Amino acid sequence: MLFHTHILLGILFFLLLGRLFPPGHDLLFFLLVLLGSVLPDLDSQYSQINQWSGVIGKIITFFTKHRGLLHSFFFHSFLFFLISFFFPFSYASALFLGYLAHILADGLTVQGVQLFYPFSSYKTRGPVRVGGLMEEIILLVLVFLIIESLF
Repeated sequence: MLFHTHILLGILFFLLLGRLFPPGHDLLFFLLVLLGSVLPDLDSQYSQINQWSGVIGKIITFFTKHRGLLHSFFFHSFLFFLISFFFPFSYASALFLGYLAHILADGLTVQGVQLFYPFSSYKTRGPVRVGGLMEEIILLVLVFLIIESLF
């Protein structure tokens, strides 16, 4: 999926599940969900977040392949536990929610994701072509659902 699709999916996940986070820091939780919704694409040299990350992105793309380790439940869980060790559990949970949204969305694409990488090479795949008509339809549905959830 493309950057804007991941962002909109992150927004929708926050609007639907944001009430689960402690009150008082809504903007922070919102931003963490959004960050999580694009973070897995640090492993793609062409992604927006990789471009913004500078040398960190270059290092990550040198050592990983796109939709490999950073798109797996293994890394997702590792990152969650690492962050929750240093920061409040609710912050890690917000990042986790966005990250999960990203992985699930990419699992709908023709390229798919290796959810259990590096332990399994099995790919979860779907019918969606990145940037194709189906993704545009998903994008419109996400916009509709976001607007609907606001009222």
